[in-house]
Amino acid sequence: MDVRGKTIVLIGRFDGLRQDDAQRRLEELGARVTGSVTSRTELAFVDSLHYNAGRKLQEARRRNLPIFDDKALRALLADEDGAGSDEPEAGAVSDLVALRARLLKLEREQGITEEHRAATREVRERAGTLLRHPFGHEVEINDYALSPCGHYLATGTLAGNDYGGTLQIWEMVTGRCVNAIGIEGGIGRAGNERSIQWSADSRRIGLAYNTNRIGVFDPFSPLLGSVTLAECLVTDDATRPEPWALAPDGRRVFASSRTRCEVGGCVVPMDSGELHWTSGDATPAHPFLLADKLREDLRTEEMDAHDGVALQADGWVRWSQDGTRLQAQGGSRGRSEAFAIDVSSGQVSWLAGVGELVAWSPDDRLLVHYDKGLRFLDAETGKPTGTEVGHQGVSALQWGMQGEVPRLAALVGEGNASRTKPGVLIYDQDRFRYRLDVTPVEEGMVYADSWAWAPSGDAGAWLTADGRVEVWSLDGEEPKRLRTLDVPPETGVLLWGADDVLVAISPTTLRFLRAGSGEVLGDFTFPHKPRAPKPLGENYWFFERHHFAPDDETWCALFEEGVVIAPDGRGAESWDEVLAWTVHERLAWPVRWGAPEVVPDARSAGIALGDAPDGNWLREYWQTL
Repeated sequence: MDVRGKTIVLIGRFDGLRQDDAQRRLEELGARVTGSVTSRTELAFVDSLHYNAGRKLQEARRRNLPIFDDKALRALLADEDGAGSDEPEAGAVSDLVALRARLLKLEREQGITEEHRAATREVRERAGTLLRHPFGHEVEINDYALSPCGHYLATGTLAGNDYGGTLQIWEMVTGRCVNAIGIEGGIGRAGNERSIQWSADSRRIGLAYNTNRIGVFDPFSPLLGSVTLAECLVTDDATRPEPWALAPDGRRVFASSRTRCEVGGCVVPMDSGELHWTSGDATPAHPFLLADKLREDLRTEEMDAHDGVALQADGWVRWSQDGTRLQAQGGSRGRSEAFAIDVSSGQVSWLAGVGELVAWSPDDRLLVHYDKGLRFLDAETGKPTGTEVGHQGVSALQWGMQGEVPRLAALVGEGNASRTKPGVLIYDQDRFRYRLDVTPVEEGMVYADSWAWAPSGDAGAWLTADGRVEVWSLDGEEPKRLRTLDVPPETGVLLWGADDVLVAISPTTLRFLRAGSGEVLGDFTFPHKPRAPKPLGENYWFFERHHFAPDDETWCALFEEGVVIAPDGRGAESWDEVLAWTVHERLAWPVRWGAPEVVPDARSAGIALGDAPDGNWLREYWQTL
């Protein structure tokens, strides 16, 4: 958070942090700290744990100041000391990545050896190693996002229990769940896209959750660790998520909100802590808001005929790679427009009328839109590149990158209004390359994601109308079909991550498979709702999180220390396709190299767990039966 030049007031006691010390350190950062709330005050830090009332806080609320909690203050001062880092413990597992790869190669050559079992014993002894199951989603998947590094997939649900929904993190190369986080109120809303967004370094993840909140979370936080890094409520009690975008650094958020400015929306800091602020009541000069007045050369007659917001990012919105610009699709009085916003000034730098389909290239150089044909704009200036292609019937756009060259796949669906033959149109930058005569799938969670570019950009894969995946080489003079892969029925999304791994997604299924061979790495269906009794019963809420259903017939229970209750008698060798040892919520280790202890009932589990806390509870619980 940049506080240079800002007037700040501190409200409360802040345990362990003297106000005079906090004031001195804030002033060293360039802020002006005052003892009272005045018309010049720009933001407040409040010790919300001990200070929920008082004249200062009431005055801050009356003036609609951005109010941050003590966690935000401590994080700001910790960053000033050089100690406030939320970097993941990637180094703790980096050595295991290479070891796992070597042992997989050894297994292919010699089978499972004593070296595999010895390595697994060492992994299990590490701090942060837990046994984990993949069945955290109790309702259909509502949204998803592939991390920029390509190594992780995030999936989220709107609601599934009394608390809310679940965010699950999956390791692509193994097809296993490495973390599951309960999210209050659930993630997104039905029909809302991009409720999950990663930071550019794949270390933070932003969520639109709990109806109208935006939060930044640690996707690799342990179950009992600090999950929420920052959150804000700035959309004035909206009944569903507004368009928003997480900055590449994961420390700022743009939120589309109604304000008193002609350019709607605000950019708020999301380093740490909680922010309460109503953007609609803020004065137009507030530093979190965008431009008070739209540039005269960008105004239209329709804008001049109405008071208030002239331009609103109420459609797609994204940040440029360098974090200096916002690229948005929205409208003014019924027109569809694309525009770019300079973040430092909040001013719109260009504005252009566009069709309903709009997509920016990943390198921020081009914008393509469909308006009775494909039209390309320079994303820096909004000016046409001079390329207009008369291809009709385009229903989805998906960019990829091959080196420094942006590549576009334009999907033409079956039964389009122009009666154009279905297929996929491939462009290098704004130059048409070739047409693939195939019929893409018509239905899906997000139609554009029925196509997936390889990370290298030299191949593509898509879901076809007959419910399969075709993988094509797109690197030569002519496209070449490489292979066809089977995916679960109703699959609507295809993503291509690192290590040549594809993931096929439907609301109730996930299948991870290698694009080069078709090998299935993970295959999951959920939710399962067996009618059978749960092995730990229904009476104790603290046992509920241990239950999971691997199929529609059986309830099982899992304890992270390495014990599984499986009443149906299935043995340890059958669990490799479902369970994994996970290290620091980042890496999955095969259980076939060192199986958990599988027991038939709660009493056996209590004995197997020994002195572990759950072991003591289970033994006492068994005695009450």
